[in-house]
Amino acid sequence: MAERTCVTGCGRPTHDMLCSGCLAELIAALRELVSRDGEHGLIAELGITLSRQHTMAASSDATAASASQPMPFHEGASEISWVLASTISTWAREVHESNPHLLPPTRSTAGTVRWLIGLPGLLALHPAADELHDEITHVVARVRRVIDRPPDRIYAGPCDALVEGERCPDHLYARPGQRRVQCGSCSTEHDVEERRNWMIRYAVDLRVTAPVALGWARLLLGKTIPRGTWDSWVSRGRIVPHGINARGRPVFRFGDVRDLALAHASKPRHTA
Repeated sequence: MAERTCVTGCGRPTHDMLCSGCLAELIAALRELVSRDGEHGLIAELGITLSRQHTMAASSDATAASASQPMPFHEGASEISWVLASTISTWAREVHESNPHLLPPTRSTAGTVRWLIGLPGLLALHPAADELHDEITHVVARVRRVIDRPPDRIYAGPCDALVEGERCPDHLYARPGQRRVQCGSCSTEHDVEERRNWMIRYAVDLRVTAPVALGWARLLLGKTIPRGTWDSWVSRGRIVPHGINARGRPVFRFGDVRDLALAHASKPRHTA
């Protein structure tokens, strides 16, 4: 298969529709949704937020119910729960239609997410992989904001260790604060900060769309930029596009995004 440019607009070459980096970001977002290593996934945490168990548990007087207390229901969590289920089921159907021999489970959103995680090659080759990547990573970011929870793990880049004459194709994920991470495939250990700094340097001059830029800021820098802040940067000319991609979407130099994201994160926050 001939080499092409990743459909997300990240600028990296690929033989599929998605490059390995954007595919890794997509799979990482899906993995956040379901439980792993004995921990709650975002879907379970969303259920807790939806029932407002976190608020009820924090109350020092659980028996002092009154009309002034909020109902055990979280409006934001309710909306995003519906959007998440709709987004996941829609893309599961899309994958099924491209691969009729594969039938997604229908009993739960979590089960469908696990089904998608098991099909990375098909996700990377999907004809609408740019929209798939965009919609899923964005809805996961919205879920995280609703429940106010940082990601369990951070992306630490491709392993790329030389094993028996070949480069390891696996990707690395580390917990926040973790200094070293071991590849799950070849067991090679890597310095997390070193791997992330290498990726940031590599990405500086790449031209990417706004969704990819915001995703990379979170993934590589650990900085979450609200979409409203991004829109403000664009309207005030603080960030300007450097052309358009093959689908006519504006693309931005990631180095410019990095600089603005770091400056935004360093601003003092005023408290009442």
